[in-house]
Amino acid sequence: MMVDAIPSKEIDNWIKGHLFNAVPMGIAIIDREFDIVYANSAFEDVFGSWQNRKCYKIYKNLDTACPDCKSAQAFKDGTCNISHHVGYDKNGQMTQYINHTTPIVDAVGNISYIAIMTTDITESEQIRVEYELLFDQVPCNILLIDRNFRIIKINNRMREMLGDLEGKYCYKSLKGLEHKCNECTARQTFADGQLHTGHHIWKSKTGRIIDMHVITVPLALEDKSFNMVMEMAVDITQTLSLEDRLRFAHKFLETVVATSIDGLFAINEKGKITIFNPAARRFFGVDNDQIISREDLALMLPKGFLAKVSKGSEHVYLPETKVQTIGGDKFPVRLVGNQLLLEDKHLGMAFSVQDLRPIKKLEKEKLEAERLAAVGHTVAGLAHGVKNLITALEGGMYMLKSGLSKGDVSRLQKGMDMLYRNINRISMFVKAFLNFSKGREIQAQLNNPAEIAQEVVELYAAKAEELGIELKNEQIRDIKPAVIDYESMHECLTNLIGNAIDACRVSENKKGCRVIVRTYERDNIINYEVIDNGCGMDYEVKKKVFTSFFTTKGLGGTGLGLLMTKKTVQEHGGTIKVTSKPNQGTSFRIRLPRKRLPKLMGN
Repeated sequence: MMVDAIPSKEIDNWIKGHLFNAVPMGIAIIDREFDIVYANSAFEDVFGSWQNRKCYKIYKNLDTACPDCKSAQAFKDGTCNISHHVGYDKNGQMTQYINHTTPIVDAVGNISYIAIMTTDITESEQIRVEYELLFDQVPCNILLIDRNFRIIKINNRMREMLGDLEGKYCYKSLKGLEHKCNECTARQTFADGQLHTGHHIWKSKTGRIIDMHVITVPLALEDKSFNMVMEMAVDITQTLSLEDRLRFAHKFLETVVATSIDGLFAINEKGKITIFNPAARRFFGVDNDQIISREDLALMLPKGFLAKVSKGSEHVYLPETKVQTIGGDKFPVRLVGNQLLLEDKHLGMAFSVQDLRPIKKLEKEKLEAERLAAVGHTVAGLAHGVKNLITALEGGMYMLKSGLSKGDVSRLQKGMDMLYRNINRISMFVKAFLNFSKGREIQAQLNNPAEIAQEVVELYAAKAEELGIELKNEQIRDIKPAVIDYESMHECLTNLIGNAIDACRVSENKKGCRVIVRTYERDNIINYEVIDNGCGMDYEVKKKVFTSFFTTKGLGGTGLGLLMTKKTVQEHGGTIKVTSKPNQGTSFRIRLPRKRLPKLMGN
């Protein structure tokens, strides 16, 4: 059905009566005094009541005309102009607007009024500023590319890195190429209108090579058409470098774990064993394809060890303990357990186990080698001693023969005495040597180390007092019982204390001679010290003190006392050292680590 057209007169009346207020922009009429003489409702909605007010007061809250007043220019030259302003709305809020200033010319060409049409752009300007801020401050490089692959716009971040590239071809300015890239993600986006990603290599304005992760998206209009692509690029140079270093570190640690001679294994926060290296499998008798559970591990390790590591804040260290294979065989190890913590987050536990069986074997072989060396020294010493005795016997026989041939009774008697004394010395040497070579089997029982020292001191107390020597026994703190052969250690201390008293007896220091016997334990090592201020020893004597048949007592000693002492200490897994200075005294120190003491009899 056809609708009759609106008569032109009605249109004219509507325009004159309603259009002024229907226009969705503020319109104000001002005179040459800058008074607002008329304004529409859209103007009032933004700037409020306008009657009897100056334009500069209502627009910008000024008391005098604007220095760059566009209305004054329109009154002067009669031209229209467009200007951007910042002012205040009726609520005192800052607002931005565009003014279109048009002079109103009367029939004779005079300009008495100006029409100002105001468009509020506060919201759109805010959006524009936010867009520009986002475009320039976003933490990546952004550029707009047209279909000719020219760079239309770049953000500040990219400008700082690569310089001003607007108007240049992307492939040439970014990569130094003379033709389009084969792997160009922008070309792919132009072709299908889809998002694409890729890895590109750019060159900075200083020539530095930069690895970039690139994303391209079309800048599509409402009808889906587009002539530009936005490319966003993130510098991943450092990330790739870190990835390479992490791969190296991972491979390095993987190799260390796999080739370590110590057993290494780890449990994650869920209780699953994630690492069990070849050495650990070898120690515990676990096949390469066999899966170990936390329960299996708990049975292999000392009782309660896993729980102790899990609850502790520091590493748990057992210098010597026993674990058992998957088949139940026990063996000695050094064991360390650590919690894996990242700040306050529990990541699991890691363990290191060192098999002590080879070390124990070496220690045993060392002790045996030392014992055999001592026997060798003894045999050599015995041969030397026997040689000396044979010489003495030959002298006695010479005296005996010469006495018989000359009938000299006194010479006969002297020869007989020489033979008698040296035969006794041979007997004493042979018996001492047999005792040393055979020894006695260690009878290791739980004994109090301090009580052994106390008994020996009491044994020599009377002799020391008779000689005017102060004999003092010191025990530093209580010492727990240890697996020691009471009789053998008693004999060792007897030798040392007896020698110390003898050294004081022959010392030139006739006043204030003393012997101190000290027993203490430190770091699981039992220590005996016998200290005197007697005659002391020079360097040559000190070198021979533990060799066989060496004595400073002439016919009064066999030279086996300190050798026997050293042998006994070694059989207990310990060491003995001497320090001495002539005329100042001597100190012997026996160290017996508990972990190396002999096994308890019956075990």
